[in-house]
Amino acid sequence: MEYRILPDVDFSELDVIPHSGKFAEEVQRTNAGLLYSFSANFNIARLNQETDKTIAELSDRKAQFRITDANGTRHLAGDEFYPARLYASRNVDGQPGSFNGYRCTITRNAPEMTTIEY
Repeated sequence: MEYRILPDVDFSELDVIPHSGKFAEEVQRTNAGLLYSFSANFNIARLNQETDKTIAELSDRKAQFRITDANGTRHLAGDEFYPARLYASRNVDGQPGSFNGYRCTITRNAPEMTTIEY
């Protein structure tokens, strides 16, 4: 998973837990035409200052995300006109060996599909 806030900046790596994510894109017919709703869910481990800072920078900001699936296909969520947004919640389960980190969601609604890079 990679992200960038400005379109002319290189992507930065976002260290997610491998195979923790899933994403989907649905199409809805509205009075104005088709609306594509993209959502991705994933987990980031480690509650620490570095991760906290990255999440704070990205939370509810307009951004572009590049998600690589298990087949190596890259999906671009968000662009200059229809950005994506990241929402995250801190999670501490409190049990030995349980998950402590962020549960994240990326959302994007636009009249065009998410771009795919092959």
